[in-house]
Amino acid sequence: MKKLILSLLVVCVAAAVTDCARNPVTGRREIVLVSESQEIAMGQQSDPQVREEYGTVDNAALQAYVQAMGRKLVAVSHRPNLEWHFTVVDSPVVNAFAIPGGYVYLTRGILAYLGNEAELAGVIVHEI
Repeated sequence: MKKLILSLLVVCVAAAVTDCARNPVTGRREIVLVSESQEIAMGQQSDPQVREEYGTVDNAALQAYVQAMGRKLVAVSHRPNLEWHFTVVDSPVVNAFAIPGGYVYLTRGILAYLGNEAELAGVIVHEI
């Protein structure tokens, strides 16, 4: 009985300190531990660290191309109003990753690996 009461207390406290938000994919209300503004702040804080660790590819045309493709894909996503950032980082590793707040990174290694624009779009959409 004590376990049940303790479990209920934990659930009630968790519900009281969290917020509910509508999931843009399912449309259902769900418990959210991080608000959108907190998510954006986390990304703004982490982006300089990512850029410092990897460096960015010094090719304005390539950066603009990836940014433009990302914007087109975001426009039909479930979060089109979030300010998204797409950056090619200077790493030979085949990888792409995202951090909270709409920051998406693709490595120069993955760009060399991809065979066409459709594959690039698939990688970006996965990160979105």
